[in-house]
Amino acid sequence: MVVINDIFKYSAISELSNGLKGLVITIFTCIVSILFVMLYWILVYGDSIRISYGY
Repeated sequence: MVVINDIFKYSAISELSNGLKGLVITIFTCIVSILFVMLYWILVYGDSIRISYGY
């Protein structure tokens, strides 16, 4: 809880209202969760996935 309070106090979101702070933290948590799910999929199913890069 101390870490979250320090983030709210000393970060760039300290000037925002409480509702916007919650929204920013929720969006950040969603992005990090999606990245962890993608990492899991790559580690579990990576040998059968064909990754192609288009230019």
